[in-house]
Amino acid sequence: MNIQNEKGMKLLTELKKKTKVRRLTLDINRRMIFISDIHGDLVTMKAGLEKFGFNDNDYLFIIGDIYEKGDKGTNLEIIRYVMELDRTHDNVFVMAGNCEESLRFILTPMPKRNFLYYVLKRGHSILNDMADEMGITISEDMDVPAFIEAVHKNYIDIYDYIDTLDDVVIINDTIVLVHAGLDDINNIPEYSMSVLKYDNFDTLSKGVDKLTIVGHYPTRNYRHDVSCVNPIFNMRKKIMSIDGGNHLVKGGQINFLFLESLKTMKFNWNYVDHYPKHIMKCDVNYDEPDDFINVTYGDNEIEILDTDLDFNLVKHINSGITMWVHKSYVYEDNGKMYCYDASNQFLSVRKGDIISVIKKAMPYSIIKKNGYIGLIDTKYLDYDN
Repeated sequence: MNIQNEKGMKLLTELKKKTKVRRLTLDINRRMIFISDIHGDLVTMKAGLEKFGFNDNDYLFIIGDIYEKGDKGTNLEIIRYVMELDRTHDNVFVMAGNCEESLRFILTPMPKRNFLYYVLKRGHSILNDMADEMGITISEDMDVPAFIEAVHKNYIDIYDYIDTLDDVVIINDTIVLVHAGLDDINNIPEYSMSVLKYDNFDTLSKGVDKLTIVGHYPTRNYRHDVSCVNPIFNMRKKIMSIDGGNHLVKGGQINFLFLESLKTMKFNWNYVDHYPKHIMKCDVNYDEPDDFINVTYGDNEIEILDTDLDFNLVKHINSGITMWVHKSYVYEDNGKMYCYDASNQFLSVRKGDIISVIKKAMPYSIIKKNGYIGLIDTKYLDYDN
């Protein structure tokens, strides 16, 4: 059998999911809550729902990427929770993201090398969690067709649920919800993947006719000056980007966007994250650098200049700006050095501030305050007055 041709054609047919569009007419006086890109983090999601008082009088919209890329073992837990939440609450609306489509890749047999690349190299997938729950070991010599058959048999309820999720939701002909992006509400693509995976939508879009709320692309990636994972409200283009990079960006969070009501159209937001918290016991003041930089993937080549305990002093090649980067954020590829999420920002704080400690190290620690990520001298975390 020619796997690449015969099975590949079947796979392509199944992958071309028709775009599901849903138009809602909702009570204009009720609060609406929008979240996206949870990535398996049920604990943090539930903490946010409790913290911000979600109740039966609210509308809750989950705009895709419920699972994948989080911690091992969390994907089945969260999709089962969301399925039950959806089943028991008529005020909850769950939408598809590109990560939900991972199940579609095993709907029909696929080349073994492609399957193994996904479950071995990427890991932390719902497919890995299914294998663990069924007692199947993922390995190079595993029986892939038998695994796919077992998934079909044991998890058909999850696949059927995922297959029902909407790709585009239009609320009272006023607000458009889509996981990644949609350029023209009057010209919705026939197939869904282009609206579920539209990287850099806020930058590439020329603007939309109706207010559009999206996730998918961590807001930190839009910023080239400061490291920040808060929502971005581009009202000139009518785009609200809310993906806080939870479990993707170091320092990521789940952003909760609130609409007071469709009647007032007043928005506000808050966030939750999974990092340990620390109450500052002293003021810490840093001078701002002459030029801020937020290093993101695609423009992250560096040169290592020096080292100090857990950190490297590096120079960003394109800008020439130097910064301290934790050694675990630095990697080599084809003889060149790169770094993950990094910036040259030291965060000033005040006594009593509650900060998230992303990575405690020496001589610096990586922290977050009000959604902004930067460094602090670790001695101030250990300060005792």
